[in-house]
Amino acid sequence: MNRNKIAVMILSILIGFLISVQVINNAKYYNFININTVISLSHELDTLNKEVDDILELIEKRKNELNGYEYSQKEGSDIALILEEELSKMKAIAGYTNLRGEGIMIKLSDNMSNTIGDVNYDIIHDVDVAIIINDLNNAGAEAISINGKRVLANTEIVCVGPLIRINGEGVAAPFIIKAIGNKDVLAAAINAPNTYSYNLKEVYGIGIETLKSNFIMIAKQSE
Repeated sequence: MNRNKIAVMILSILIGFLISVQVINNAKYYNFININTVISLSHELDTLNKEVDDILELIEKRKNELNGYEYSQKEGSDIALILEEELSKMKAIAGYTNLRGEGIMIKLSDNMSNTIGDVNYDIIHDVDVAIIINDLNNAGAEAISINGKRVLANTEIVCVGPLIRINGEGVAAPFIIKAIGNKDVLAAAINAPNTYSYNLKEVYGIGIETLKSNFIMIAKQSE
């Protein structure tokens, strides 16, 4: 009986030793990570999931367009005319055509009053213009221009001293921004309390004037 107990104990020790050796050997093939690595990988995963969702959304959009073309063909509609309308929309988005419609016009000017604070708070910076443009886009603006220059998805707005450079061309204040879209919604994106523009005006004294209009003309992108 004692021999059996001793044999079992020896066998258990031997198995435990073999398991520990195996674990140590396997550990050589794994990279241990810290919390920062986990967070980084999590962000990468979120980015990939977003890209997948965007691709799936694009695929669904193209399916719907194809179904629309097939339906139009069955109904006897002119596919060429439909494609021509789509092309016109794409040209407008890309800035190749003049656009007109209801919207707003905004005048941005530096704070000209005498202040004791930092002068940087009294002038308009590229980030101010960029955020205002983003607010207008979020409010459904169909087209935007700054001092006559068409703003597109790839438009670059950068501060250069007292000027703002738009796609390589210097523009000085005051800045005249035109936006085509629902004039009431666009105006609210600029004038409503707690919006970025509202705070620029009320807190920092930046000049912001807004005019609603039923006729706003935005020229096509210059060649």
